[in-house]
Amino acid sequence: MFRQTLLLALCLALPAAALDVRFDGAYRLRFADETDPSLDDTGFATGQKSFLSHRLRLTPKIVEMNDKGSGIEVQGSFDVFSGIIAGDTAADFRGFGDTDLSNRNGFSSTGFNFRHLFAQIRFPTGVLEFGQMPADWGMGMLINGGDGEGITDFGDPKFGDIVDRILYAARPFGGLFGPSSSLGKSLALAVAADVIYSDRFAQLITSNGGGLQFADTAVEALGALIYDPGDKTRADLYISRRVQSYALGAGDLHQWTFDLHYRHVDAIDRLAGLVLTVEGEAAEIYGGTSHAPTLAAPGTTRISQQGAALRVMGAKNTIEGELEGGYASGDGNPFDDQSNAFRMSRDYKVGLVLFDQVLLFQSQNAARRLANPALFGKPPQGLDLLATEGAVTNALYLKPTLRWKPAFGRGSFKIVASALFAHAPQPYIDTFQAFATSSALNSYGHLAGQNYGVELDGAAGYTARLGDTLGFETGIQAGYLLPGDAFTQQNGSRMPGQKALRLRATFTF
Repeated sequence: MFRQTLLLALCLALPAAALDVRFDGAYRLRFADETDPSLDDTGFATGQKSFLSHRLRLTPKIVEMNDKGSGIEVQGSFDVFSGIIAGDTAADFRGFGDTDLSNRNGFSSTGFNFRHLFAQIRFPTGVLEFGQMPADWGMGMLINGGDGEGITDFGDPKFGDIVDRILYAARPFGGLFGPSSSLGKSLALAVAADVIYSDRFAQLITSNGGGLQFADTAVEALGALIYDPGDKTRADLYISRRVQSYALGAGDLHQWTFDLHYRHVDAIDRLAGLVLTVEGEAAEIYGGTSHAPTLAAPGTTRISQQGAALRVMGAKNTIEGELEGGYASGDGNPFDDQSNAFRMSRDYKVGLVLFDQVLLFQSQNAARRLANPALFGKPPQGLDLLATEGAVTNALYLKPTLRWKPAFGRGSFKIVASALFAHAPQPYIDTFQAFATSSALNSYGHLAGQNYGVELDGAAGYTARLGDTLGFETGIQAGYLLPGDAFTQQNGSRMPGQKALRLRATFTF
């Protein structure tokens, strides 16, 4: 009903003049080959080594703008099909974590996903947005719409935060500082109200064998202050208040989020035109939840989490060098009355193996073991949040990267080399092992360590335009993890090195 009402309202609002109607989209095809190690002291493994997956995403748009920049844009987005079409599927992990890896649903109805339908109306005084849309902020470290192709060096965004939102943004400070004030012209304010459709902590609509049903109900009010004096500099402050009730009476969540983002780009003439880019984001989350009760806190678990990321990049001619550092707070005791583990967005990629493969599956395995009916009969609340689904958490990392676009390819070829050095601020504790032994042990039952190890990643790709709107990208990505003491096995040896290989092809239109 909401989407039908939105479509009717937009049809009435659109002017009678000619419209720019586009039907954009992208088709991606991926082959993955991975190591299939044992995930715990019993030798349990995913069973997934190589598989072929694809996704067809369509993004129709209707745009009507006048020469003054006022007008309307209507945009939709939906996946016609998405998922694994051949090869191995992972163990089901009792339904916890990234379940798409456990099903060959590339051509089934479950691969269809309606994502967005929203409108943006530009007035001389501001911008109004309403409908179901992606939620993005800053670098995408915390809030990430998961859209776009070829926007990460390694891996692919696949989830995306989606909200049903009404938002208004304007520059209301001209009257305060004066109409000729550069500060008043550079400051913008945005306010919005959301119903969370889908993100890491909520799913508004689910299918549980009996058709579509309402599940988690999460509402959010937010405000953002933006300072953009020009193309070179931008600084943003984001504040939100979220209140959520989990499905089936499984507790609630109430939290504040503060997020600060900064970006500056400048060319340094004395260094022969070297273009220097500095971008950073830092976030603080605090509040409480009864979705993950413990013996120490049968009512409310207090939330206090911190995360940050910083990139410094220098680009000159065909070479780019980048140094990225990041921090996500950890939780040294999964059974006290504090929840301190910060999680970056699942679509914020810093490598190919450690977070997207090893920690993803080990965290899902901990939830699977704790959900064993022999332990509790009924799985305890909060197990759905144990699986990281590839998010960076409990991590302090440094990632130098070098990119080269050879002159002979006129920018069509790109070669990337990167190293990821990662450390855990808190010992890397497996929640199941901590419950079963009351000790700080890792997934293999060994004393928990803090060194994740070193990951080496490389990629080569080719991009071409096939016409005014058609494009093609193909390439290869490979990564290898040299495990640190966080992955020490019971016999004292380290988990074997882990590899990941991706063959990629993407058509955009």
